[in-house]
Amino acid sequence: MLFITGITGLTGRFLLDALREVGYTEVMRCLVREHSDVSWIEDDRVVLHKGDVNDVDSLIRGLHGATGVIHLVNIRSSPQIIQACRATGVRRVVFVNTTGVYSKYQKYSADYKRLEHGILSSGLDYTIIRPTMIYGNHRDKNIHKLVKIIDKYPVIPIIGAGTGLMQPIYAQDLARVIAAAYINPGSIGKAYNVAGKRPIKCREVMELIASRLGKRRFFIRIPYFMALLAGYAGDAIPNGLIDSEKVKRLQEDKVFDYGLAASELGFAPRSFEEGVEQEISDLRKAGIIG
Repeated sequence: MLFITGITGLTGRFLLDALREVGYTEVMRCLVREHSDVSWIEDDRVVLHKGDVNDVDSLIRGLHGATGVIHLVNIRSSPQIIQACRATGVRRVVFVNTTGVYSKYQKYSADYKRLEHGILSSGLDYTIIRPTMIYGNHRDKNIHKLVKIIDKYPVIPIIGAGTGLMQPIYAQDLARVIAAAYINPGSIGKAYNVAGKRPIKCREVMELIASRLGKRRFFIRIPYFMALLAGYAGDAIPNGLIDSEKVKRLQEDKVFDYGLAASELGFAPRSFEEGVEQEISDLRKAGIIG
């Protein structure tokens, strides 16, 4: 039996099908909160365990009878997963971290490195998957908000020249590579960077979204120092849209080689053009955009 955390999140919504696609036929036990929406789960071999990823006793109860774990929830709860696995004798774990571990601006990158070191020294049969920015539906924290803004407003600001490169990964592609890693014993003891098919400039991301929405938009450049001031204001007054770290990272190329995942796990991600078209279609079906 496989124990999964974060199944109701963005990537989790695709993971159950991805695991079945790679031939996993056993029962999956999913950790969920008391009031989580699980109405979308139709697999009759999925059972739910109500608990909290930060509660080790809750995890230990959920791991009873499990042979492996896929941990989708924030990597900051990996110490609790490691502790629960040691207590129950479960050795096989796939952890999902982030390529933010490499950022010179990411204020949490030191924590990500420290947490990965804990995984490497855990004694578990681990695999680490490091995705770039994840998108795919209204649960993503970045692209869907950008789609909503571009859908609504005729004038769109661009910070600086908008030439910073990014390589967002579609959540279904991430789910598939996680599933492939779990069933592949050759992935044990390894870490894989995963990203979208090819890099794309920030400005091109916004222009592409406008094109796929069928909207004519005017893009205006905002000097970097002005945007940074707005970011610092966002630090003081959290708004979910802008903060200083997001502004700084827009100037940083976020491009990653996923060759190892391609060769060993069959990872073949879609382009941003394909992914954002699917996301826009899904957002329309959900009534989030017109």
